[in-house]
Amino acid sequence: LKAFTLAKKTRKIELTEEILEDNDVNLNAYISDRIGRQIAKTHNTMLITEVAANGMALKTFAAAAAIAAGEPDAIVFNDALSYYLADGSSPAWVMRPSTFGAIASLTGNPRIYAETPQGKLQRQLLNYAVEYSQAVAAPAASAKSVYFGDWDQVGYREAPELRFIMDPYSVDGLVILKYSFRAVYGVLQAAAVGYGVHPSA
Repeated sequence: LKAFTLAKKTRKIELTEEILEDNDVNLNAYISDRIGRQIAKTHNTMLITEVAANGMALKTFAAAAAIAAGEPDAIVFNDALSYYLADGSSPAWVMRPSTFGAIASLTGNPRIYAETPQGKLQRQLLNYAVEYSQAVAAPAASAKSVYFGDWDQVGYREAPELRFIMDPYSVDGLVILKYSFRAVYGVLQAAAVGYGVHPSA
């Protein structure tokens, strides 16, 4: 059994009274878009944080700030993880765009992780999709810079409500819009998803 205790995430937006009075700026649509994006970023961070804490260390890289040829292969062919990469699962990499660029540009004859000639680069690494996330650390000492595994083995729970409170009284001239939601992520099988980590030096 896995405990899924909801965590409450809150944020506030400060709006001037004048902005609220100017209907021609399409403020409601803008606020809805920004709130949706912020909630998505929060979910992304929660997911990566959970896998960083409870996923499996699939590979310790040799360098403190780089990934070498052959190291991504060691992640994909990890003995424990490989059993979770069967048909019907959702395996994928998650990393920063710059990290993927560094891996894809590793040179060989031909290139090791990218199709050649140039111009045919796809967001795939060893035949698995690569998803981008700024919530993942860049390669650095002690950082977890790539994540990989079956993401179906990460559970998720969310409360149905998204709460909004508008406070026009607390600050003179400002209307404070507060919103909150509750969610939680949990790794269901630690061997099914994990990360590559850099040494401390």
